[in-house]
Amino acid sequence: MRNAGASIDPPPDPFAAVRPDSPVALPVDRQYSKEKADQNDQDPGRASGARKKLPRGVSPLPPGVSPEIFVATPPPSGVPPSPPVSLPPPSGPPEPWPMTASVRVRRPEDEPNSEPPDLGEPEPAPRHGRLRGVLLITGVLGILFVLAYGVPATFMWGKVPPGTQVKDVRIGGLNATQAIDRLHKRFDGSDQEAVGLVLDGRRVAVLDPRDAGLTIDIEATVADAETGFPSPIAVWQSFTGSRDLPLCISINQNKFAERIRRVAKEVDRPAREGAIVYRGTTPELLPPKEGVVLDRPATAKAIIRGFIDARASVKLPVTPIRPKLDVPAFGGVLATARRAVAEPITLVNGARRVQLSPELIAANLTFIPDRRGGVSPVFDAHKAVAGLETKLVGKASVAREAGFVIENQVPRLVHARMGKGIDTAKLTEAVAKVITSGGARTIPVSLAITKPSLGDEEAAKLGVKEKISESTTAYPCCAARVTNIQRAADLVDGMIVRPGRTFSLNEAIGDPATRGFVRAQAIDGDRLVIAMGGGMSQFATTMYDAAFLAGMEEVDRTPYPFYVTRYPQGRDASVTYPDDDLRWRNDTAYGVLIKTSYTGASLTVSLWSTKTYDRVDVETSSRTDPTQPDTRTDAAPDCIPMEGFPGFTVSVTRVFYKNGKVVKKDRPQTTVYEPAPKVICRAGRSPGPVKRDGAGDSTVQSEPSGQGPDGSAKQRRKDDKKQSDPSTPVTPNPNGNGNSNGNGKPNGNGNGNGNGNRDSNGNGNSNGDRKPKSNGNGNGNGGGNGNGGGNGNGGGNKTGAGANGTEAASA
Repeated sequence: MRNAGASIDPPPDPFAAVRPDSPVALPVDRQYSKEKADQNDQDPGRASGARKKLPRGVSPLPPGVSPEIFVATPPPSGVPPSPPVSLPPPSGPPEPWPMTASVRVRRPEDEPNSEPPDLGEPEPAPRHGRLRGVLLITGVLGILFVLAYGVPATFMWGKVPPGTQVKDVRIGGLNATQAIDRLHKRFDGSDQEAVGLVLDGRRVAVLDPRDAGLTIDIEATVADAETGFPSPIAVWQSFTGSRDLPLCISINQNKFAERIRRVAKEVDRPAREGAIVYRGTTPELLPPKEGVVLDRPATAKAIIRGFIDARASVKLPVTPIRPKLDVPAFGGVLATARRAVAEPITLVNGARRVQLSPELIAANLTFIPDRRGGVSPVFDAHKAVAGLETKLVGKASVAREAGFVIENQVPRLVHARMGKGIDTAKLTEAVAKVITSGGARTIPVSLAITKPSLGDEEAAKLGVKEKISESTTAYPCCAARVTNIQRAADLVDGMIVRPGRTFSLNEAIGDPATRGFVRAQAIDGDRLVIAMGGGMSQFATTMYDAAFLAGMEEVDRTPYPFYVTRYPQGRDASVTYPDDDLRWRNDTAYGVLIKTSYTGASLTVSLWSTKTYDRVDVETSSRTDPTQPDTRTDAAPDCIPMEGFPGFTVSVTRVFYKNGKVVKKDRPQTTVYEPAPKVICRAGRSPGPVKRDGAGDSTVQSEPSGQGPDGSAKQRRKDDKKQSDPSTPVTPNPNGNGNSNGNGKPNGNGNGNGNGNRDSNGNGNSNGDRKPKSNGNGNGNGGGNGNGGGNGNGGGNKTGAGANGTEAASA
């Protein structure tokens, strides 16, 4: 049971119920006496709580309490009586508990005699007049606010705030519908204007806003003008000045990101590491070159700003990428590179011996940065011994890869064969040791069982079963560059590009100086020169066009600097070993077989695989932005004259069909052709005027911009670099290459063993065994004094060096 706590009633007096005549002995101060009772009755100051005299017959005991309990009980017989019972004396008054001295700090208010604090005079109550003044000021300010804000805001409600303009269009004070109509009249069609993308002052791409998913959003622009109830700030701005509202645009994020990715693909250029390569057997430093990568977030912002501001072009922001080593790191390696090709290296397999000539070593040796921060030699042993392995191992023992031949327009599998081969990894290490450490230049080769890299089963699964594309280009007969074109065709014929692999023309052919090529006409910048491998770019153009028509993915391609009429416009390619390459990727699920063929006047490249598309069509735009050539005079002894040709811009687009429907369409690919200058040679060795082989033009001399010289240099990036070997005298046009004014064919284009003089008298017979095609003399004697045999101003009226040249009509 819960403790109920102390009682709130006063404690009862235990002696109050004892009668005066009770035998119970009371304390002296509690004993009753009549005198004391009378005194108490007469004492007026006695407390009202004092005990009063009870009426007679009224018991002072509580109900149920018998007075007998207070009567003394006589003791039993024999027991002496007990002394009178008395209660203990009452306790004295309470005394304080003794305490030690307290450490509590005594406050002044605890002092018994401390004075009460002085609270000062109470503040008087505020007067009613001050309140009335505050209310009056508040009311005046409220009225002014209503007049200055409320009234103008009510008038402006539902309209564009006054002073608002979007670019040069004022829309202030108009409602939303009127503002939208006015902006539509001004900006409709502006989102269809192309924006040029410029890098280093050169336009690299043209951005179509619709292709990039960019459109002007007029409704959102007006919505930003806040045509609802205006805020105080908007009212203030309307009175104090004007507000320029930016155009809002709508962006299709997927299209925009894809367009930025395509721009990056055109702009991004990895850093080119420096290397020591060989021109013939002369080592040259290929200097390192910074690369660039497109800053895509910054480009997106720049394009949006340019689109909003309607700029004609936007400068692309890029980030430079530095190569590993600078030019000074290669300086001490040039001496090692010279020693490496000073003598041949002999490979020995028992009694079989094969020499790697200095030219072959140079063609497969480079010095490149290594992981240790230095420059080390790298020898491509696999390519170096590709044509020599049979001599070292034996034809019956060498391994053979699977391949294909075309019989009756059907590919037939040529079976692979395992065999012995040179351990090229060990040979690479041995050659590198000889180059860096010196010593004997005779290396015993190690043989290993060689498994062909392409077996029968794998070749059969490549899906080489039909022709998927073909391209043909023409050339004049019998020029030195024709030798190079046909040599390139022989080296590439039969190669297989597997799915996902990339074909590289420079890797497939290598250095022309060591692969059977000769010096012929080429393009250096915007001029014609005589260089090693001239004509390679015509093969590259034919190869590129075949891959383009097959739907292959372009990886690296450099167009001609100026247009050549016999090539498809916008679909040409130029190469320079080792700088500029033609590369395309087989992005199909099937292998691609490359087959080449040629005649005395044309080259054909065909690709065989399984068709992914029914056909690939090419849409070619009309020529735009024509530019006229300038005229130059050159007194250099090796000058080749040129007849100028205008430049222009053209775009080509591939359209892919399947099951009779268009399934894909490439973005337009734009090519800008520079004008070919008109060059007038003042030197005595000038080979004569250069003309294009246009319709009705029978000139077949050295080729100008329209005739198709080798565009084998990416000269817009390296105009300061010559392809020709300065140590070799240039003989631009030997004897026997005269103009034919007859049927457009040269007369007497032999090997030029005559001694034609410089006065164009053509005194040297060409003595060639090529049959002439003009109406002149029979079998190419080409004789005559200037007007040569027959009707055609034939043999030998073209100015030459008179040397025993071997280059006929360096076309």
